[in-house]
Amino acid sequence: MNSTLTGAVASYLAQVRAELSDLPPGELEDVLDDVSGHLTEVAAEFEAEPTAAALQERLGTPREYAAELRTAAGYPPRTQPVADRDAARKALRRGLLAATAGPFLVAVGIFSWSSDETLFFGLLGLGVLFAAAYLGVRALGDNDPRIVLETPRGRRAAEAIRGLVEQIPPNVRSELVTIGQPVWWVARGAIGGGGFFALFGAGAVAVVGALAGAAVSIWIGRRTQQDRRWLWYVVPLNVVAAIAVPAFLSAAYMGASFGFLNDYRGSGTTNYVPDGLFLNGTPVSNIYPFDAQGKQVTVRLYDQEGTPIALRPEDCEATYGRVDHDTASNIFPHRVITPDENGSYGEEGNCQDTDAAPFVPPPAPATPIPTPSAGRTPTPGTPTPTPPTSATTTPRPGVTLTVQPTR
Repeated sequence: MNSTLTGAVASYLAQVRAELSDLPPGELEDVLDDVSGHLTEVAAEFEAEPTAAALQERLGTPREYAAELRTAAGYPPRTQPVADRDAARKALRRGLLAATAGPFLVAVGIFSWSSDETLFFGLLGLGVLFAAAYLGVRALGDNDPRIVLETPRGRRAAEAIRGLVEQIPPNVRSELVTIGQPVWWVARGAIGGGGFFALFGAGAVAVVGALAGAAVSIWIGRRTQQDRRWLWYVVPLNVVAAIAVPAFLSAAYMGASFGFLNDYRGSGTTNYVPDGLFLNGTPVSNIYPFDAQGKQVTVRLYDQEGTPIALRPEDCEATYGRVDHDTASNIFPHRVITPDENGSYGEEGNCQDTDAAPFVPPPAPATPIPTPSAGRTPTPGTPTPTPPTSATTTPRPGVTLTVQPTR
């Protein structure tokens, strides 16, 4: 069928299609090819693009024109009702909802900072997507999926898409269909399946998920070519893939992480070290040193190589921009903002902070004094054994903290 028809001519052809939609698909396309050629010749008889009224005056209403075609071709009268226009509008609205709201929520999950948010928004987005697509297919009923093109919004969208497609050279269009389409099927399935299964396992599971996703994606693509109702599911999923594939490739190339990779970029490797100071996997935001008598002291901290162990301040000055918030300090404890008697943290003018520890430290354990073993008396000239010092103790692996009291 000629796809270059526009305006009232394209609308007239779409209405004729609806009147003939009960014909077998192959025969319908042959008839419509002849109709589009006839409409092109009729439109050329007008000095300007014909209006719907001018076409109906020249050819009759779409129903009358379709009836004449049936008679001329020997087809029986129509026994099925013409497509419900209300069904077309409902199917189109729900399809648009599936293609916008669902991918938006999935995108929020992809660019989230934690795997929990990624999983929540991802599943929510997919739920909205499939629910809206299912309702759209239900709204179609037994009608041809192309009835949505008979609605004003559907016609405008189809014309816009045709305009974009016509800008592509014919040879490139052919390459996109024969080569680009299968490549896209594999890419969207591999990224989707691999990214999903990466949330639940290591790299091997993600690889298996990518292979399974590619196979499923190819099957869906082939299925869509046979049944256009699958477009209500495939188009929204293509929008999701158009967001996820570039995000995944950019993250892999730049070493960055988006949602589904944030908590898993160390999976399968041992060289990932998170930023900041951590204790047993928990981030440390402040340090409160105490001396042997349980008195809080102020110290400077260094590691075994003399590098300052510094954290960024979270006091009033840093919070309200009076000092550079990115400037870290190795003097501990840091001052932190505290709430007032009403539980409010205040504003810039009445902000309060303190370096007092928010806890009471447990008593320091008593250090036992070594005594000679019972029944043994040191003899003169025999050196008394001394307990090993920290210098002779086998060091534990990890970071060594050097505490230097400030004056």
